[in-house]
Amino acid sequence: MKLPVLPFVPADLSIRQLLAASVAVIDELLRRGLVRTRNAPLGDLAETIALRAYGGVLAPNSEKSYDLLTDDGRRIQVKARLVDPADRRSQQFSAFRSWDFDVAVFVLLDARTYDIIWARELTSIDAQQLGRRVEHTNSSAVLVRQVAAAGRDVSQAMIEAFESLDEPG
Repeated sequence: MKLPVLPFVPADLSIRQLLAASVAVIDELLRRGLVRTRNAPLGDLAETIALRAYGGVLAPNSEKSYDLLTDDGRRIQVKARLVDPADRRSQQFSAFRSWDFDVAVFVLLDARTYDIIWARELTSIDAQQLGRRVEHTNSSAVLVRQVAAAGRDVSQAMIEAFESLDEPG
């Protein structure tokens, strides 16, 4: 079977328009049973939003402890999760394998629109206290519902950073 050539993606599409197209593709892959989650561009997107909100530089991809080093020297770990607001099942952020960072920024986004639902900043100690050990992966898991009211609300700063992504960095 010959696959159709994908249509050209116009360069003038906004970040939101590109993400909406991505959502449509992921929806179809889910419907066909080819993927099980919606977490495609999510991690990189959340790190870029945090970079815009906090400033600094992104850590190299091989850095296991943090994702962003701010100009004032804080090491920030970024965790993001896409959720369907109608889905009430327990959900968790990606695993922690190290607590060697200053703060963790947790970002919850709507799986259909990529809108930020909320963003919370927790110290490493506070995040670690919420984590539960998962022996078979040698990691700790933090549930979305645990973070929802913890730490400091940084939603507005993250939303503003997200909205500025189409502007020059």
